[in-house]
Amino acid sequence: MSGPFRRSIALTLLLPLMTGACNAAHDDAPAPMVIKTDPQSIADGRKIAEAQCANCHALDQDPKIRPQDAPPLRYLLAQYNPDTLSQDFQNGIHVGHEMMPDFVFGPLGAEVVLAYIVSIQEEPPKADPATE
Repeated sequence: MSGPFRRSIALTLLLPLMTGACNAAHDDAPAPMVIKTDPQSIADGRKIAEAQCANCHALDQDPKIRPQDAPPLRYLLAQYNPDTLSQDFQNGIHVGHEMMPDFVFGPLGAEVVLAYIVSIQEEPPKADPATE
């Protein structure tokens, strides 16, 4: 057998193994997060948000003035990825803002808080170029 012919046989034999290895790497990738949408999860999440978030972040359509850099929860997912936010809720939110306390909601708390936040999302208003 000549060299190029052997290489083609070797590649033919190795290709399925390499493909399987690539597929195995994708099998280890985390599954996309499923955000709860049932009314009980949303209600439970709202209770947590009222207790832990409402002092600074506006809930629902709340027009109260908040600290300037605390976004209303209804615009939060325009700035943050839900998967990352869920992990932050579970691991504890630690931000550089001195007024923001550290929170650790745990897996169930993170699920329901995120369910509530997703349920109230709106597109943030466009910035007025005249005021920038």
